Formats: sequence, C-alpha cells, structure tokens
Amino acid sequence: MIDNGMVSNVQIADDCMAVIAGISATSVEGVSHLSGGMTKSILPFMETNSLKKGISIEKTENGIEIKLGVVIKQGYDIQSTCTLIQEKILESLESMLDIEVSSIDIKVDDVKVSE
Repeated sequence: MIDNGMVSNVQIADDCMAVIAGISATSVEGVSHLSGGMTKSILPFMETNSLKKGISIEKTENGIEIKLGVVIKQGYDIQSTCTLIQEKILESLESMLDIEVSSIDIKVDDVKVSE
C-alpha cells in the first residue's frame, strides 16, 4: 500500500489464516468439529487455539495450500459437505485477506454417530 509516498506492508500470520479456515469449516452444517478440535456447541467459549487444531497452512508460489481434518455428523453426504467446506473457506479467506488459495485438502477422520 502506498500512501503519501510512504510504503507499508501487511503480513498475515499462518495462525490467523488457520483460525479463519477453522471458523469457516465449523460453520458448515454437517460438520461436527475439526479433528483434534472441539465440538461446535462449545466453540464460542473456547480460545482461538482450538479453531486452528488440525489445520496446516503452507505458502507456495501458486498460493496458499490448506489441509484440514474434520469429523462429519452422521446422515450428511460427506462429499457434498466437504465441497461446502472448501467453498466457505475459499470465500472467507479471499474476501477477508485478499489472498490466492491454490488448494484446500480435507481429510474426513470420522463420522459422529448421533446418540
């Protein structure tokens, strides 16, 4: 950014991107929680550390690569839910941070069986 002849730089920490990805992923209906994270019902009471568990961010020359693990609720179509997760993360990161995302890889670690 250039303002009145002054050049400034904004850097976004990987942890910041991971938290945004975690919030986005857990907001999708059918997602129980991130692998290694907390369940959706207690997320509002947790620190942001739990929202980045199981999420890795790697910067490449093609953009940001994101890998995350999730647990899907029983009864939800896994492929459709993962597609929604990818779309939500992509939308959030591109709109909030104006960054290029090259891939979002999701590993479904488990299915939460309703009690």
